[in-house]
Amino acid sequence: MRISSNYLNTLYNTSMIRQNQDSSSPANESAKTNYDEITIRSASLEDMDSKFAATLKNMLMNEIKNPASDEKLNQLKERMESGTYQVDANKIAEKILWYKGADSNE
Repeated sequence: MRISSNYLNTLYNTSMIRQNQDSSSPANESAKTNYDEITIRSASLEDMDSKFAATLKNMLMNEIKNPASDEKLNQLKERMESGTYQVDANKIAEKILWYKGADSNE
């Protein structure tokens, strides 16, 4: 089989006409943004994830280990005495889970 340049041009032009027709319809607006993408990283995703997890763990451990300031404690004491302090059970659970998670990984 012999493939001539006319045949290739016809295939290419037919393809381009179909693409133009498809892209002009509003149903295929998302097709215009479909394209390939290459991301180049100096480290693998696993390395980046483990570094992020280690950094997050260190930040949380520092937050847990640092004592509260006297000013913050006095404000809390005043709110408790006046009856305006509301316990947030979700925040308490988060802190417990973070602390327990940090302990089990060491």
